[in-house]
Amino acid sequence: MIYHFQGGAKVAHHKHRTEGKPIEALPMPSRLFVHIHQNMGAPSKPVVAVGDEIQKGQLIAEPTAFVSVPIHAPTSGKVVAIETHPHPSMGKGTAIVIEPDGKETWVKGKPEQLDFRAMTRDQILTRIRDGGLVGLGGATFPTHVKLTPPANTPVRTVILNGAECEPYLTSDDALMRTRAEDMVTGLEIILKALGATESYIGIEDNKPEAIAALSQAAKRLQGCRVVVLRSRYPQGAERSMIKAILGKWLPGGKLPMALGVVVQNVTTAACITDAVVRGIPLIERVVTVTGSAVNQPKNVRVLVGTTWADLLRFCGGTTSDLSRLVAGGPMMGVAQSSFDTPIVKASGGLLALSKRDIAVPPVGPCLRCGNCLEACPMGLAPFAFPTYVRERDWQGAKRANALHCVECGSCEYSCPANRPIVHSVRVLKKAIAEADAKAKAAKMETKAGVGAA
Repeated sequence: MIYHFQGGAKVAHHKHRTEGKPIEALPMPSRLFVHIHQNMGAPSKPVVAVGDEIQKGQLIAEPTAFVSVPIHAPTSGKVVAIETHPHPSMGKGTAIVIEPDGKETWVKGKPEQLDFRAMTRDQILTRIRDGGLVGLGGATFPTHVKLTPPANTPVRTVILNGAECEPYLTSDDALMRTRAEDMVTGLEIILKALGATESYIGIEDNKPEAIAALSQAAKRLQGCRVVVLRSRYPQGAERSMIKAILGKWLPGGKLPMALGVVVQNVTTAACITDAVVRGIPLIERVVTVTGSAVNQPKNVRVLVGTTWADLLRFCGGTTSDLSRLVAGGPMMGVAQSSFDTPIVKASGGLLALSKRDIAVPPVGPCLRCGNCLEACPMGLAPFAFPTYVRERDWQGAKRANALHCVECGSCEYSCPANRPIVHSVRVLKKAIAEADAKAKAAKMETKAGVGAA
């Protein structure tokens, strides 16, 4: 049986260039640019200085809040700068620049194998936090926070998300085929940390080798079930995954914990095994480098801080008709302005696209066809959002639940008039936040005035 959710769009996969290819390791770059903002939440604070000699796995930036993670040196070498540098999603940010020495010297010697079954819940969460783990499906929410539900919110079910529904990307698929055992071990660790008893692994039906690998690995985990999902975007969204597997609808504004569920990306699960069992922090990841404008598309294992230029050079460079670089997938990715931009923990893919790939027909008026209504996995009315922007009706947009939009792009993909609906939503969210902040400030000012009187 193939499971599915309501809504979404049947998008072209474009995965053929890299699916089934082995993971290749990128040679050591001459410099690494490790950003201090690698997660949703607060950035980290550097604890090294220019001129410091550092070792692989050493803490180089410490968390500044609960929703924050430590950052570690991807290799041994020397800190040569701490400076502003291009960031793949924020435009610019502070990065610690490391010049590798080529020795790969670990900070405490090579990490040793540990038995997570002998650990307490707190010990597991500490190792996950100290490993700098974040959600690697794109959201980068700190993993230790996600695995720390409120005391009155018990979690019964854990879902590993192996959908990888974004077109072009195959890094999760490559890892599911090669690290299935580590993913299942990571799932066991998550279950122990949460005290959960039920588990599922959801994989889209266009990944038969990954399904076979995880089905075999999951046999040793009692009660775990591998669920084959219909290939439909955005199947990888948490709400879509929960609806397809459990048949439960998660309302907008609510977290999966409200249903007693936690969803984790499969690659995050493998990294949990690295951190808890082997003591290896999150310092590298697999990145899909693909698109019609790259000469040798590949899945590449790279150190955090590696630049797009180094990645593309390893993949044979780009063709003469390169028109756009996109970090991530085409649906939710971010266009890049510099080859010097380094990867961060969230970087699952780099697309090198030609002019024909990004050609967009002219924008027309809304046809009231209803395609966006059918496509929206959140049950919203996307056609109305550009109107709210035009009329500057922020409160109307708020009442229409614009804040619940996950910006998946299914509506825009399905729109025959090519209206920029997702951009409209982003404008609305920013405007609503600013309006709410002004209203809150005015209310506090009024209270202060009454108090003074």
